Amino acid sequence: MRKNTSTIIVAAGAVLREGIASSLQNTPYKVIASATGPKELTHIRYPEGQSTLAIVGTDGRPAKLDETAETVRLLRSLMPDGKVVLILETDRTIDLPRVLALSPDACIVNLSSGDTLLKVLELTFMNQRVFVLAHSIAATARDTVESTDSASLQSPDSNRLGINGQSSLSPREREVLTCLAEGKSNKVIARQYSLSEATIKVHLKSVLRKIGKHNRTQAAIWAIEHGLRDSLSEHISDAPGLAPVGSAQVMALSVRARNAHATLRDARDR
Repeated sequence: MRKNTSTIIVAAGAVLREGIASSLQNTPYKVIASATGPKELTHIRYPEGQSTLAIVGTDGRPAKLDETAETVRLLRSLMPDGKVVLILETDRTIDLPRVLALSPDACIVNLSSGDTLLKVLELTFMNQRVFVLAHSIAATARDTVESTDSASLQSPDSNRLGINGQSSLSPREREVLTCLAEGKSNKVIARQYSLSEATIKVHLKSVLRKIGKHNRTQAAIWAIEHGLRDSLSEHISDAPGLAPVGSAQVMALSVRARNAHATLRDARDR
């Protein structure tokens, strides 16, 4: 069991302050003071040489976020080694970049239970940064992202290099994607870069997520269409009876065949 942690609750609303305090009863997080805002923080006696925590409750309104920023800055100066956790209560769209700019050690949007709070605090004191969204807020955020992705896919410039995920790929992910376009199996790719097959699978999952594809064949074709596999085009153009370089249909058939063999090899090697 962890040692007791001196805890300060900062929130304008009495209901939120009392709710947080109630969740912390009979836990290692001992509430030593509470405040309604930053002006009261300088009057609190902060323990030295002990584990400290500040839980700051706020909402998503711009004026409140300004006050929260001041609160966080003051807490950082008063308890430099302490942890600061935000509890954001809101029914509106979150200004996520602004919330992250506050640099909290953790943030919970629309706290649903005391158990959630305690689990977040446990991770926070393991030096993990945690951001928890309520289901309704997460759904709103997902819908916003999907709408943005849909708009970008309809853009006339969406097939140019650097659009639809390529610019966000790491150098290693681009290498894995290029190997997919060559029809290489995970085992071959792992051997080529002196990595484990499990690591290659992690990179592949990340690639699929970033470019919005569902399997290795779709990813390989995407790589060709976005210019990541120029040498494959040269290989196809030299083969007798095939269409000239630039024929996406022929390259797609070649890639599908190669990746079908690669998938079978991976399955056989397991």
